[in-house]
Amino acid sequence: MRQGGLTRHPAAASAAGEMQVLHWQAHPCWPVRHNAGRALAALRAGAGAVLLVRAGRQPLERRDGQALFPTDLSPSSLDSLRLAMRTLPRMRFTLLHGCRVGGEGSMRTAGVGDAALDACRRRSEGAARAALWRFAAQLPPREVRPVLVVLRQPWHAAVAAHAAMARPDLLVLADGGGGPWAAWRWRARLRALLARTECDLLLLPPARAA
Repeated sequence: MRQGGLTRHPAAASAAGEMQVLHWQAHPCWPVRHNAGRALAALRAGAGAVLLVRAGRQPLERRDGQALFPTDLSPSSLDSLRLAMRTLPRMRFTLLHGCRVGGEGSMRTAGVGDAALDACRRRSEGAARAALWRFAAQLPPREVRPVLVVLRQPWHAAVAAHAAMARPDLLVLADGGGGPWAAWRWRARLRALLARTECDLLLLPPARAA
């Protein structure tokens, strides 16, 4: 059922609530800002997920495709991922986690050698990889692919770079909630990812509202 450019899709209603489907609208000046605003308004207006469909795509006919889910491995991220898996039960999910090696610049300034820096980097990556696999082990048995990336650029740029390489059908983002600063930062990240990717977008409500 369509209501002013929005389609309500009850396919996942029994498990995850009604999914709202928004179709990408052309805009003469700011298409990314315009469509991001529409998606966020729809998300805040209801308790269900919002699917933003890029022009020319028919996502409801190919719900067995690939989904990319960036995660910080938090309990709320796990709850959001479970909601996404219930909403689109046939999708195959790639879990993308970013690892940043803390203090590398300070250690270089202090004269720490390359061998010691490499050892520190390997320890950090190993710990992050183990945490990612523990996170994935809490999910239902289905096709889930954990991927670790070392962050040497802003988070949204790393996600967009992986999406450009892997070409997923769907990017899944969860609203973490929080105060005004967290909301502003999340909106900025959403717009940056919409500008740098071409796949459809599934927005999830904060985990506490899911």
